[in-house]
Amino acid sequence: MKLRRGGFILVLCICAILISSALSAKVSSSKYTENYPAITCPPSTPGVNGWVSVASKKVQFRRIASKVTKFATAKRSEFSIYSDPILINGNGVTSVVSQSSAGLWSSAFLCTAAQGDQWFIGASADVTSKGHLILVNSGLSEAIVDTSVWSENGVQAGKVLSVRANAFTSVRLDSIAAGQSSLALRVTPRSGRVSAFVIDERKLGLKNLGADAVNSTGQPKSQIVISGIPHHALNGVSAPHILRLLAPGDSDAQIRVDLISRDGVFVPVGLDEKKLIRGVVTDFSFAPIISSKTFSLRIQSDQPIQASVYSADSVSGHKDFVWNTPTPPLVPMSIAVKDLSPVFVFTGDVISVSISVKLATGKVHKVRITGSDIRTWSPPKASQVVTITKTGVGVYGSALIRSSNGVASVPLSAGSQLTRASIPNSDIAVINH
Repeated sequence: MKLRRGGFILVLCICAILISSALSAKVSSSKYTENYPAITCPPSTPGVNGWVSVASKKVQFRRIASKVTKFATAKRSEFSIYSDPILINGNGVTSVVSQSSAGLWSSAFLCTAAQGDQWFIGASADVTSKGHLILVNSGLSEAIVDTSVWSENGVQAGKVLSVRANAFTSVRLDSIAAGQSSLALRVTPRSGRVSAFVIDERKLGLKNLGADAVNSTGQPKSQIVISGIPHHALNGVSAPHILRLLAPGDSDAQIRVDLISRDGVFVPVGLDEKKLIRGVVTDFSFAPIISSKTFSLRIQSDQPIQASVYSADSVSGHKDFVWNTPTPPLVPMSIAVKDLSPVFVFTGDVISVSISVKLATGKVHKVRITGSDIRTWSPPKASQVVTITKTGVGVYGSALIRSSNGVASVPLSAGSQLTRASIPNSDIAVINH
């Protein structure tokens, strides 16, 4: 009797093992599909020239706010963007939109996929402001978007905005927070496929004061690196910079700032152990005496914060300015640079970056950047796509783009992330049911 019971238990164990193996085999045979979500590029406002760089002539795109929803072939590696935003199927290559007003200013946006939350630390809504918040809904249903606003006067009343399906809306910043000089915005969609963009344009009467894009940043962090800030001297005097900071949480923050340049690493005067009042946008002015034409900032805080740097500039005899926003840790990515002639700036304690450059001729050029603290590198002429193939830990990067109209900066960050979805397996049991 005991032998029979033991045999019965043994049979049960064997059956359980076989069923488990079958299930494991079934799971391991599951198939997946991977793709990069399409990225959205902002439109050009009246009187502004806008163009976008893409990976190749074969890239597919379509215009948003158009009755035609099919993608068409670009046929060029760079082309103009007019009054409609566009959607690009970049297959993992991030595109850059350059905008300029002839002889007045220049700006650059990263084209990005729809996101759940975007922060913009920069811009103004005072009497000089001509800036806009642009919301693009590339989805097929109406989008509802919450905007949260902070300024030098603390938390401001937010607004709820709606965007029609396959359309966009442009909202003046002075209508969101009228009279506020120092802005920080958070854009959170409740529904829809929304990408947001901010352009900070300033005028005083008929006098142009410059303009620049404020590229979006991620969630607040306790350590932030802002890479590749342009620096120059006017008549032998260092041009001023403004560090904008916000502690959006429930507690005040204590910060420390390190300036990183070829002249060394040091704390700018007045930026050691500074206190940030929660919910208040604070601007700190500083003018470092350095010979370097670029530098980076590393900001450490005991609370999650947001930051950006405003830098005054002078190009071809006229005033302009540039906003540098936080750069995430560098990861393998590709960025289209046709006709941009960027200068890449890498920041880190130990810099080790492997790069592959695809030229317009189809040839591939490879280079490795090494060093410490800060390094700059310019791609060869006729470069079409720059790919970061490998990078060390704790390296950050940005790209400075100069032209006769002005200067602009973009963080080295992927416009979209690879997504993965499982493909259901065919099962005869489904038919039987």
